[in-house]
Parts: sequence; structure tokens; C-alpha cells
Amino acid sequence: MIHAASHLTLSTYSRADGHSSVAAAAYRGRTSFVDLRTGRRHTYRSKTGLLSDEIIGWTGTAAELWNAAEAAETRSNARVARELRPALPADLPLGTQIRLVRGMALWLRDQYGVAVQANIHAPNFHDQDAGKIFWKNIGGKVDDRNLSRLWDPAATNLNFHAHLLFSTRRVDPQTGAFAGKTRELDDKTQGPAELLRIRSEWEKRTNAALEKVGSKSRIDMRSYNRMAEAGDAPGGLIAQKHLGPRRTARGRRLNRNLGKDHSVARQRREDVRDHNALAWETWMQLRALDRAQAREEDSAKIARAREDERKEAAAKARQKLQAARTREEAEAALASAHFIDAIHPESPMAAAAAAARDPETWARAMHQSGHQPDLAASMARDGLNPSLSSLPERPSLQTRSEEAPDEFSLELDLETYEPPVAPSASPPVLVVQHVRVLSRVR
Repeated sequence: MIHAASHLTLSTYSRADGHSSVAAAAYRGRTSFVDLRTGRRHTYRSKTGLLSDEIIGWTGTAAELWNAAEAAETRSNARVARELRPALPADLPLGTQIRLVRGMALWLRDQYGVAVQANIHAPNFHDQDAGKIFWKNIGGKVDDRNLSRLWDPAATNLNFHAHLLFSTRRVDPQTGAFAGKTRELDDKTQGPAELLRIRSEWEKRTNAALEKVGSKSRIDMRSYNRMAEAGDAPGGLIAQKHLGPRRTARGRRLNRNLGKDHSVARQRREDVRDHNALAWETWMQLRALDRAQAREEDSAKIARAREDERKEAAAKARQKLQAARTREEAEAALASAHFIDAIHPESPMAAAAAAARDPETWARAMHQSGHQPDLAASMARDGLNPSLSSLPERPSLQTRSEEAPDEFSLELDLETYEPPVAPSASPPVLVVQHVRVLSRVR
């Protein structure tokens, strides 16, 4: 399954749509700004959920930054700001999330020369009243101890996310004023490529942060189609459409007043979610079956390869043994036959091994037979690497002639025959003695 935080959008704020970068910045920072171009004050101090607020690439305040951005544009349909809105994995603690967002803001500044306002917002509580009580008790003290409840899935939706609001113009490093537009992000050809580069950079940084904290989760910023083409996701997944602030607010009102959002937009999102969940479940089951079958095929292939290697090594060892013509060659052949474990004492190989230890016996056996004993047949049944020192010694001819005569070859007179006297038992080393000890009591 794809990580829930595998989400990032890039949007623009245009005067043609009635947008104001000053208003957007005030909302992201949960503060109050005056738009000097229109004279209107935008106040969002009552909003809660602000976890981090930073300005990158600008020496002044946030209000000065966005009023300067508005003043730099003269057209009625001008684009006054862009916003990168990534989801943050709940696997990351707050400190790691802040460093991750700050690093991405610095990357945007270095790549495009823009000024960035970076904010992190907390997830929403399932119970809105409980959320109000929580933020009231926090009292503006933002730290991991006070905010631990935000990571409780029973209390919140775990939707940690960031807002990286950045200018559409570059900031002149010498004067600190706005300069030319970042046209590469507006271009129809280069723009999509730049967006892919931004998404890839965010994926790399986020996964590195997840790995650093010991999480096995990873985000994937590829599209559904690209993941399906690579075999990493099922085909036919449907991307969720963004609700936007108005529909989101309407859904919250319905939840608060009626207990559930019955809007058409919400129902469509639930249908898409159910469709994707079923597609993932089916795909995961099929992939598990394919992997099990592949493991069985790989195991059989490995077993066949090892058996072929064993047979090839055995054949080479047999050829080496059969080609031996001296004692040294026979000993070397037996020592190198690593697949031999034990030799039957009555097998031709045992005789060959015994002969190999005696140069005269080896030479005599070679002279009498004209070839080496058939060792290949014995090797096929005898197993892996013998130690020549453990092989049974083959008795020589001289030893056989000095052996005692067979008892059945002697003629005995049963009337005069007396069995040999059994040898007397040797005296015991220890003898038990019974000694009486008398003691005098005083």
C-alpha cells in the first residue's frame, strides 16, 4: 500500500481568481496582516494548529515580504504566489518535521532564488470541541510533550501537513528586492518537468528522514499510472480530487450539525477510496501468489544447478582417480575428492587407498591388473572426503604367512586331548581386610 503521506500539490495564487498573497500568508501563519494594496486586514489569530513558522530567503517580516510581492505585480491577472503543500508522515516527530520542511524551503530558495514562508499545521481532531479544549490548554507552548495527543489516531486524523508559500519572482541577493519571474515554473513544457523534480526532491528528503528515525515506511510520489507501469501498484487506481477550502468547510459544518457529511463530493471521495482499497487488496493477494510460485521455481532451479555441479565435480574426480598411475597421484586424487565422506572397507576404493600407501603394493597391483581398480563405481556409492590416515591397513603377504594355523586343519586325538589350562587369576590390587579396633574409655 502507498503511504498516506504520499501527497504533494503545487498551486498558484492569481489576482484573476481574487487571491491575495498577503491573505494566504496570514492564514498560514495564523496571524493578522494588512494588504497595503487593497487596505484590507486579514485576521486569522483565532485559528489553531500552527506548529512551525519560518521565513527563508527574506530579511524582513512576513508582512513586508508579501506586501512587496503584491507591489511588484501590476497586472490585474498577475500570479502573486505559489504554494507547495506536502503531507508530513505521522511517523516523524515534530522536530524532524520542522527540519524536513526547513530543508525543502532552503532547496526552493537555492534552486529558484525565491523567498519562502514555511508553516506546519497540525491534524484536525475528530471531535471539534475536544480540539478547541486541547489548543486552549496548550496556551501556545508547542513542544513534543504538550502535543503528544496529536499523534493519537483515536483523537486526530494524523493529517500533518506543511505550507511552503513562495514568491513568483526571484529575490535579488544584492538589493534584497524582487527581480525577474520564475518562468520555468510557468512554461507548459518545462513546468511539468520542474514539478516532477520538486516531487522527487521531496520524496528523497522525506524517505531519508523516515530512515533516520528508524521507520520502515516510505512515501512514493509517482503517479498511479507510473507505479502501475513499474509493477508497484495495481492498474485502474483513481486519484482523489482536491475538495478545496469551501467544500472542506461545508463538510465540517455538516459533520458538526448533522453528524455526517452527506454531500455529493464526500460520497464521491468515499467511492474512490473503496474502489482503490479493493484494487489494492486484490493486487496484493495476486502478488503474494506470484511470489510464492516464483520462490518454488527458484528453489527447484537452484537445486538442479547444485546437483549438476555435484555431478560435474564427481565426474572430474572419477577421471582423476582413474588416471592416477603413481602413489602420489592416487593420494592427491583421493584428498581432492571432497564429496567422499566414508569408504566401505571391502570396496575397490579401499583397496586402492591401501595400495596407495605402499609403493610396492601399488606397483604390483598396477602390473597385475594392467589398469587401476574400478574406483568410479565405488565412488558413486561412497560419499564425501576421506582421511587416508583413517583407512584400514591392508595386510601384506608377509603378515598373512605368519598368521596362526587354522584350528580345523589340525588332527586331534580326542582321548588324549586336554584343553589348555586357564591362566591363574592375577592377585587383586586391593584386598578387603576386617580389622577390629579397641578403644579404652577413660
